[in-house]
Amino acid sequence: MLKNLVPSSSPDKPLRSDGLIISLIFVACFLALIVMTEVRLIMAAPFILAGCGAVWIYLRGRRQSRAAAKPIHASQEIRSIRGQVLEDVTDALPRAIIALDRNADVIYANQAAFDLLSPDLIGRPIGAYLRSSEVRSYVERAFKGEIPPSLPVHVLQPTERHIDVDFSRNIAIDLHETRSSLIFAVLADRTQAKIDREQRADFLANASHELKTPIASLKGYIETLRGPAKDDPKARDKFLKIMSEQTERMERLVTDLLSLRRIESSEHLAPSETADLRRAIEAARDALTVLAVEKNVNLKIDLPEEQTAPTLGKTDECVQLFLNLLENAIKLSPEGAAVNLTLERLPNWFGQAFEDSNNNLAGYRRIVNLTPSDHPVWRVIITDKGPGFSRAHLPRIGERFYRVAGDLPSQEKGTGLGLAIVKHIVMRHRSGLYVKSLHPSYHDEKNQVSGTSFSVIFPAKETAKILEASPPRLK
Repeated sequence: MLKNLVPSSSPDKPLRSDGLIISLIFVACFLALIVMTEVRLIMAAPFILAGCGAVWIYLRGRRQSRAAAKPIHASQEIRSIRGQVLEDVTDALPRAIIALDRNADVIYANQAAFDLLSPDLIGRPIGAYLRSSEVRSYVERAFKGEIPPSLPVHVLQPTERHIDVDFSRNIAIDLHETRSSLIFAVLADRTQAKIDREQRADFLANASHELKTPIASLKGYIETLRGPAKDDPKARDKFLKIMSEQTERMERLVTDLLSLRRIESSEHLAPSETADLRRAIEAARDALTVLAVEKNVNLKIDLPEEQTAPTLGKTDECVQLFLNLLENAIKLSPEGAAVNLTLERLPNWFGQAFEDSNNNLAGYRRIVNLTPSDHPVWRVIITDKGPGFSRAHLPRIGERFYRVAGDLPSQEKGTGLGLAIVKHIVMRHRSGLYVKSLHPSYHDEKNQVSGTSFSVIFPAKETAKILEASPPRLK
C-alpha cells in the first residue's frame, strides 16, 4: 500500500539517445550519397538540414505519443519497488506504524498496527480506535509542521490497553500527480508496564492491610505465652493452635495474592494455548475428594459424551477456577448435601446461562458478560445447597477481599480472593461468568430453600478466535 504513496522522480530518457543515433546515421548516409554522385556539399546542405529537422519532428512526436499512451509507466514501476521495500521494512518493525491523511483517516498500517488495534483500520478515522479528545488536535499540529509530545491513550476495545502515540511532521507526497501530505504515527503498547506498576502498588497495599490483623494476633498470643500463660499448659496449647491457624491463613493470603497478580498481569493477552475443560474438571474433582468426604458432601460430576472439551486457554488456570468454585460450594453446603457440576456443549450462545433462567424467585447477576453469538460454547454449571447470597451481597461477588461466609469457623474462612481469581481467569479466557442465588430474602423468610449456582461459558476452540474480537465485559 505504501507503493501508492511514493513519488516518482525518474524521467523517460531513451528517446534522446535514439534520436542522436538516427540523426548520425542519416547524415552519414547522405554524405556517402554525395560522394558517390559527386554532388556539391553546398547544394546538398539544405537537404541534410531538412532531413535532420524531419527526424527531430518525428522523434518529438513519438515521444509525446509515448508519454500520452503510458504517462506514468516507469514511475509506477519505481513506486511499486520502493513501496514494497517500505512495506517489508515497516512490517518487520515491532512497533505499530500508521499513516494518516489530513482528515485523520488511516491510509496505511503495518502488521503490528493491525494486531494492536484492528484488521479493519484502512480507510477509517483513527479516532474510532484511539478514543481521545486530543487526537484531532495532535494531528492538526503535526500537519502544521510541529512534532507534538507523546500522547497517552486508554483503549477499551477489543481489549483494554494503554498506548502512547508519537506523531511525525507532515510529509509531502506526489499522489496521482496531486500534491498532498501525510503524517506517520508510531504506537507503543504500555499496558504491561502500567499493569505492573499498579499491581505492585495494589499488592503492597492489600498485603499490608490483610496481614495486619493476623500479625497483631500472633504478637498478642506470643506476649501472653511469655507472660500470664507461661506456666499454663492448657492455655499454651489453645494459643498455639490459634497461632497455627493464623499462620496458615497468612500463607493462603500470600498465595492467593500472588496468583491474582500473575493472572491480572497477563489478562489483556488472549491465551493461544488449548485447554481441555474436561481434564481440568477431573483434576479439580480428584483434588477435592478428601475435603468432600470430610464435610460429608456428595460431589456429583456430570460430563458429556465427548472425550475432550477444548477451548483456547491454559489448563492450569482452568483447574484453579474449578478448584475455587467447587471448594466454596463444598464449604458452604450443609452436611449430607450434594454439590453438582455439569459440563455441556451448546450449539450457540444467546445469553442463557442457566437452564431455568426464568426463575423469578432467584437473584441473578452477570459478573462477566459474554457477547452473544451463534457459535458453539461449553457451559459449566456448579450448584450447591448453601445459604445463598442476599440482595446486599450479590452485586459485590467477585470483588477483591469481599467475604460473605461470616458464619463459617475461622479455619474455613477464605481470604476473600477466591472469586476475584475466578473472575479474572474468566476475563483472561474471554469467557462469561454468571451467578444465580436462592435466598430466603428473595421470597418467603419461612421458606428455607436456598443455594447458589455459578455458570461459566467458554467459547469452543473453533469459535474462540472469532469471539476474541468482542471480549467479555464487566457488569
